[in-house]
Amino acid sequence: MFDILDFNFEYYKVFYHVAQLKSVTKAAEALFLTQPAISHSIRQLEKHVDCTLFVRTPKGMLLTREGELLFSHVSIAFKELLAGQRELNLIAKNVEATLKIGITETALHYCLLPKIEKFVNHYPNVYISATGSSTPENVQLLNEGKIDLAVAVSPVESTENIDVLNISEFCDIFVAGHKYAELSHRHFTPKEIYEYPMVAVENGTSARNHINCWFSNHGIFFSPKYNVRTSTAILPFVEYNLAIGIVPSMFAEALMAQGKIFELKVEPKISPRQIVLISKPNSRISPLSRVFIEYFK
Repeated sequence: MFDILDFNFEYYKVFYHVAQLKSVTKAAEALFLTQPAISHSIRQLEKHVDCTLFVRTPKGMLLTREGELLFSHVSIAFKELLAGQRELNLIAKNVEATLKIGITETALHYCLLPKIEKFVNHYPNVYISATGSSTPENVQLLNEGKIDLAVAVSPVESTENIDVLNISEFCDIFVAGHKYAELSHRHFTPKEIYEYPMVAVENGTSARNHINCWFSNHGIFFSPKYNVRTSTAILPFVEYNLAIGIVPSMFAEALMAQGKIFELKVEPKISPRQIVLISKPNSRISPLSRVFIEYFK
């Protein structure tokens, strides 16, 4: 049985270079080792994995079928190590680098911008490429390798092949304009509040999925009168008395402070949601992304 304590990185480094260069001599020159030392490492690795990894031919050292299988894994590991080393060197030398982040509207307004400010102040040569998308879209972009990480909002429907870190919590609230002022002292059940025209974010977003589930738990199929793309687009509908809106509490704070809209009392309240940081598994995350994540921890 393989014991991690028996793992010898030097053997795999030698294996990688011989496989790449197809030559013991060239591998020895590249690694500043003697040819006997190279041959010894290969023999020890073959003994450890209990199979032959190379065959000597007039064209050089060629991989066996087992060697090709091992190389397919080792080459990925070495590429990641080299990429990580290059990225750390860029950071250390203040060379320009780009971090691609997927964001949702709520995460951007709620917590992301202050973190970006601190990060770029410390690493002025790192540029942030921000892509605005819903949580499901961000997960897809991450899996496709188009972004390095995402700051989004729960619920995250699928956590396969990704890591999810909870950052903070917030609540969605019901808000109304002055036309509904007589309702300000009432307490509503979900069925009672649903009798009024509603405006909410469209289907396919994590916010709408959460709201749909809340209404469904109270025996209601949620179908608002107005569907909009973003949470900020809800507020004009509320301010102009077209409908009662459902928004993250922080989006409504400014207008409520100005007395233009107010919160309706609905019990039970919609369960809280989390701002989450979504990244690739720890073994696949880049050093630059790892540094950025530390700002959230």
